[in-house]
Amino acid sequence: MTNGEMLGNKLYELRKQAGLSQEAFAEKLGVSRQAVSKWECGASLPDTDNLITIANLYNISLDELIGRPAPAKPDEAQDEDDKEDAEAEAYYSDDGTPADTKRKTLRILHALPYPIFATAVFLLWGFLLDGWGIAWTVFITIPVYYSVLECVRTKRFSPFAYPVFITFVYCILGMQWDLWHPCWILYITIPIYYAAASAIDKRK
Repeated sequence: MTNGEMLGNKLYELRKQAGLSQEAFAEKLGVSRQAVSKWECGASLPDTDNLITIANLYNISLDELIGRPAPAKPDEAQDEDDKEDAEAEAYYSDDGTPADTKRKTLRILHALPYPIFATAVFLLWGFLLDGWGIAWTVFITIPVYYSVLECVRTKRFSPFAYPVFITFVYCILGMQWDLWHPCWILYITIPIYYAAASAIDKRK
C-alpha cells in the first residue's frame, strides 16, 4: 500500500467517525468534493496547508494524521546503563532462570542489611570464639558483597571489588597462618584480573 493510499484510508476513517459526508468535509476545508474523493482513493495528496487544517479539524497531531511515529521524548531515551538493564530483563537469564525471579532475588539480596549481618558475625566471632583480632576482617566483605550483586545484575566481571577481596584474603592468611610473605604477591594479580575482566566484558 502506497503512502497516498494509507493517508486516503486514514482520511476516510476519520471522516466516517466524524459523521461527515464528502460534501460537508469539503465545505469545511474550502475545497471541492472531487478533491476529497481523490484524496481518499489515493489519487492525489492534500497540500501542507490542508493537512494542517485537517489535523486541527479532527484534533489530532499531524504525525498521527500522516502515520509518522512521534519523536521520542528526551526522558524516554535510554542511556548505556538502561540498555544493560534491558538486556538483563530478558524473559530468561543465561542460566535458564526466569528473569523476573532473578530480578526479585537480586532486589531481596540488595535490600538485605548486609552491614548489620557483618556486625553480627563480628560480635559472635569475637564473643564466642574470642577472635576479636581477626573478626574485624568481616567488615571488608561488605563492598565485596555489593559488587558481586552488581556483577550478577549487569552480567559483567569488571564491577567486582577485586582489590578489596584480595585484601580480605591477604589479612586472613596473614593473621591466621602468618603468611604475610609471600602472600603479598596476591596484589600483583589485581591488574591481571581487571585486564581479563575488561576483555571478557567487551566480548560479551
